[in-house]
Amino acid sequence: MENEFYNKAKEYAIGRPTYPEEILNIIKELGMGEQLTIADIGAGTGLLTHMLCRLGCRVLAVEPNFEMLNECRKYCSTNTNIEYINAPAEKTQLKEHSIEIITIAQAFHWFDKQLCKAEFKRILKENGYVITIWNDMQEESDFTKEYMNIIHKYEIRTTAGNSHFNPDKEKSNFFGQDYIKIYYDNWQTATEEMVICKALSLSYTPSKSDGDYDKFVQELNKLFSKYQQNGKVTFHYKTEVCICQFLK
Repeated sequence: MENEFYNKAKEYAIGRPTYPEEILNIIKELGMGEQLTIADIGAGTGLLTHMLCRLGCRVLAVEPNFEMLNECRKYCSTNTNIEYINAPAEKTQLKEHSIEIITIAQAFHWFDKQLCKAEFKRILKENGYVITIWNDMQEESDFTKEYMNIIHKYEIRTTAGNSHFNPDKEKSNFFGQDYIKIYYDNWQTATEEMVICKALSLSYTPSKSDGDYDKFVQELNKLFSKYQQNGKVTFHYKTEVCICQFLK
C-alpha cells in the first residue's frame, strides 16, 4: 500500500468523500469508556481520523505512506488528541493490548491478512473491536455511469483497488466469525476540482507522468461541464460499516 498512492496524496485529500456522522454514535454505543484509545489504521489523509478526534478520546493515525500522513497532519492540525505513526498495518509499532478499537476506512483490501490478523490480536485489548468502513459509489445516475466508464477506460494497472474479491468472505475468514453490518446513505457534493482529484486519487488511474494523463483529465472536464449544476455535481454512496471481533 505504501507505494500505490505515490504522488496521489493531495488528490486523495481533495477528492475523496468523508464518512457518515453515525459512525461516531456507533462507537459511543459500544460503551468502551472515556479513556478509549482508537487506532485508525491505514489512516490515509485523515478523513475518518479527523471525525474520530471529536469523540475526545486518544486517536492514533497509523499510515505507511509518508505523503499521506503529512496530509493527515494538515487536515487534523486543529486536534490535540491525535498521534501520528508512520507504519504499515502489518507492523504498527503499537504497544501490546493497548487499543480498544481499530478502525479501517477504505483500506482493508490493501492489508496482508495473515500478518494483520496476528498484529491486530497483539495490539487489541480483550474484547476489543475492529470497525471497517467502506464508501461504495452507487452508479445509479447517468453522470456516475459515465464517470465510471471513463475510469475503466483509463485504468493503467491492476491493484487491490480494482481487483475482484469477496469482501464478506475475506472478513469472515479474517475474524473467524460473522459480524454486524450496517449501511448508511452518504452524499458528496463535488466541484470540478474535486471530481478530477477523486479520479486521480485512485491507485490504478494515470498520474502526471503517464502518457494518457492529459486525455484522462480532459474527458473528466467535459463530463463535469455536461452534468454540473451551479458548478457542482453529486455522488451517492452507500457506506458499509462492519463491527467485528475476533473469534476467541
